Amino acid sequence: MTLSPPAKPGSGGRAWVTLITNPSYVAGLLALHRTISSLSDYPLLAMTTPSLPESYQTFLKSYGFKLIPVSHLSPSTSQHAGFDPDMVRLNDAWTKLQVFGLVEYDKVILIDADMIFLKDMDELFDLELPGRDWIGAAPACVCNPLNLEHYPKDWIPENCSLSHQQSPTPLLSPEIPSLDAPRTAHLLNSGLVILYPSTTLLDSLVSFLETSPTVAQALFADQDVIAEAFKGRWRPLPWWCNALKTLRGAHKALWKDEQVANIHYIIDKPWAARPASLPPHRPSSTMPSPYLPPSPSSVESTHESLPSHAYLKSALTKRRTLPPALLEIVRNTPEQESLTDYVEVHKWWWVVYEDVLEEMKTKGVEWKMVDRWVKR
Repeated sequence: MTLSPPAKPGSGGRAWVTLITNPSYVAGLLALHRTISSLSDYPLLAMTTPSLPESYQTFLKSYGFKLIPVSHLSPSTSQHAGFDPDMVRLNDAWTKLQVFGLVEYDKVILIDADMIFLKDMDELFDLELPGRDWIGAAPACVCNPLNLEHYPKDWIPENCSLSHQQSPTPLLSPEIPSLDAPRTAHLLNSGLVILYPSTTLLDSLVSFLETSPTVAQALFADQDVIAEAFKGRWRPLPWWCNALKTLRGAHKALWKDEQVANIHYIIDKPWAARPASLPPHRPSSTMPSPYLPPSPSSVESTHESLPSHAYLKSALTKRRTLPPALLEIVRNTPEQESLTDYVEVHKWWWVVYEDVLEEMKTKGVEWKMVDRWVKR
């Protein structure tokens, strides 16, 4: 593997970053945090907008999160006559572009809150990109297995870049597409993006958002903008670092449960319904203290000052393992038979969330404000 040069002193190091703008995603964020805090040496930060109620921001701070206030980012009808700002599906997604402005950090990885980690992915921070104006991301799956009518007509299995990946998929194996490759070869999924923050990059993206004639027709908000703006400056990543749940049905030859490092719950969210076939939650045999997983941000201040081996030792002593029930259910998940029903992998999320919920219930009533958005 080619390693990035070490962060400059005072650069702020590295971090995972997500965006949380409304209470309905807080449960997802906590499940993500529960897994990432068991596996990573880097902090998980949360960008927030004023649309997230103060009560939830206070709760997340008490949880150990470092919150980064950002302003809402979106095109407007005055900029693009064909743009509909009332499309709720896209309303907050553009704001993810604000991650490029986090210049207090040398290198960050943007991740969505509808994910859980199954393996350590810190190696992604050590992946050297060809330039600081490049990004890394997994290709978009353009198979359209759900046959969604509003998806582009060229989103068909024959055009999917993931069809060229083979299992197992080494980190550096996906090839950078040539500039003259078909349009679909340049499409990425913005659920996980490796980047170097830069005000210059942020300014260029905002300018693109304001002036590009393609924005009004964007189906995938920030994802389309990033793909177009970084055409020719994108290193594709393996499927397993941003394993869209639909790949389990659309790319059965590629997907291996045991290789998934990070599952991404695109489209319908697991917290919308508890799987009826999931057994009742089994209480943990021991209750750790503190009751919530220690946030990586709690050791962030020591990361730059300690030698790497000392930091790792410090971090490891504070970590919890992944919920044992998660590892068990992943091992015993039946094969995917449907292209539309992903209830079996939704169970993975529920095992993590109920582990967090059990602990929250021992420390007051705050769990109710989170759980009210989770359906059973």
